[in-house]
Amino acid sequence: MDSAVLQILMRYVHIVSAIMAVGGLSFMLLCLLPVVRVLDDGFSEAWIRLIRARFHKILWISIGGLVISGLYNWVLLGPTYKAMGALGNALIGIKVLLAMIMFGTVWVGQVGILRPKVCQMINIHLAAAIILLAAALRYFRLEHLQSLVGGG
Repeated sequence: MDSAVLQILMRYVHIVSAIMAVGGLSFMLLCLLPVVRVLDDGFSEAWIRLIRARFHKILWISIGGLVISGLYNWVLLGPTYKAMGALGNALIGIKVLLAMIMFGTVWVGQVGILRPKVCQMINIHLAAAIILLAAALRYFRLEHLQSLVGGG
């Protein structure tokens, strides 16, 4: 497979996986849970349990997509991060660390160590931080590449 095609495919997988995970978490926390409170307790708990079970399948597929595409991108862009110095290494390192904490929090919520709503709140905040770091990393990476091309 052509390198450009693989790079585009991996970027696509990474973005779609992030959208599915963060969008699903946001929907559950901000839309579904507040609305379900008006339903009968027995019905709402069963309904939420079924939705969470279905969503966790999608979430774990998304996590798989993020891990595979993220590792690919990290290997591909590793030399660029290294050339950026401490800033590039710090940004990618913190981003990966927060992603690992987020994946762990999904597992902790699923096995019942913490309440699912608590895990969802933690993960929404972690996701926001990861997205901000990704935006900063991309900006500084492109700026670094531009300085190499521009000679400065």
